[in-house]
Amino acid sequence: MKKSLIALTLGLAASLAGTSAFANSVGQVNFTGNINANTCPVYPIDPGTGAPGPINLGSVAAVDFGGTVGTEVGGREFALLIKDGAACNFAVGDTATVQFDSTHGNAGTDGKYYGIQTGGALGVALAIKDNDDKHIDSGTQSKAYPLNPVGETRMMFNTKYRSVAATVAPGPVIANVNFIVALP
Repeated sequence: MKKSLIALTLGLAASLAGTSAFANSVGQVNFTGNINANTCPVYPIDPGTGAPGPINLGSVAAVDFGGTVGTEVGGREFALLIKDGAACNFAVGDTATVQFDSTHGNAGTDGKYYGIQTGGALGVALAIKDNDDKHIDSGTQSKAYPLNPVGETRMMFNTKYRSVAATVAPGPVIANVNFIVALP
């Protein structure tokens, strides 16, 4: 594998060096991905419309947080959809759990919440709750959700803005949260 990668890198460098006598602008493209054995895809959706993400949390006023840490406002339901339990070979009584992790890191003094992208609102993070309104801390498993062995399963969640500082400054909120669904 290393030999192939080195050969590709050297081949690209040689082709770039020999193509023009003019000044070139050189950059890099980063590709990421994953190959897995997953035969049971899971889709984040808006449960009201069934449309796939992104999930729009809407707009709230900074003053709605009241100047205190730990205030939750706004928010939106979302679901993780598994379209066909029969195709996934689920049996009666099977369950799944979900773990969420923010690509922007954890937030809050105890690190339980989901950080947002820098360059936007300040003093705020996201809180994710299960359909029993219990917080799902970043990096921990949710409760067990029952799986439909013959049809569609919607694992329901709720996300809210949560103040992690006494002062919340206005700005856009972008949060990329990865999830892992532990299936039977």
